[in-house]
Amino acid sequence: METGIPICRCGLEAKIATSWTDDNPGRRFFCCKNYGKEGHRRFFAWYDATLTPRARVVIVGLLRKVKRMERARRIERICWLCLLIFSITMVLVMNNFSMVMWNVFGEVMKLV
Repeated sequence: METGIPICRCGLEAKIATSWTDDNPGRRFFCCKNYGKEGHRRFFAWYDATLTPRARVVIVGLLRKVKRMERARRIERICWLCLLIFSITMVLVMNNFSMVMWNVFGEVMKLV
C-alpha cells in the first residue's frame, strides 16, 4: 500500500473509492475525481492489497446475507404498513357503523 495520494493525469489528487464486485469486494482503489464527467481521464490504481481467496468468499457471502436481510426488512415494513392501514380502516368503519346504529336507536326511541 502506497503512502500519499497519487495525482491523476488531469492534475487533481485522486479520490479513494471502494469496489463491490465479486472479484474485489470491499477493496479500495484510487480513481479520478472527475470520474463520470465528460473528458475525465481514466486513472486507476489499487489502494488495498489483493484479497485472499478466503476473504473474498467471506465478504461476498456477508454481502449477500446483508442484501437478503435488507429485503426481508423492506417486506416486513410493508406488512406492518398494510396492517396499520387495515386497522385504521376498520376503526373508521366501526365508528361509522356505531354512528349509524346510534342514529337508528334515536329514531326508534322517538317512536316509543
